[in-house]
Amino acid sequence: MNTLTDDIDAHALEAAWGELDRVARLRPIHDEDSYDHAVALMNRVLDVMGDNEQHPLAGLLELLATLVGNYEQKHYSLI
Repeated sequence: MNTLTDDIDAHALEAAWGELDRVARLRPIHDEDSYDHAVALMNRVLDVMGDNEQHPLAGLLELLATLVGNYEQKHYSLI
């Protein structure tokens, strides 16, 4: 039985994650420092993408927006 995880090259994933971590330090947001970093990274990605919704970084932007949005909803709720 072939599953999705069978198609993932764990060594290639580790190498790619290591490079992304070195460049972007993408992490879950647990505090103000990591929030500030994620917002700055998101803004930089937006600067690079411009109006191009098909840009190769579009998935990263969506991921960052989700992380930032979740943190803001939890910590900056206007109730």
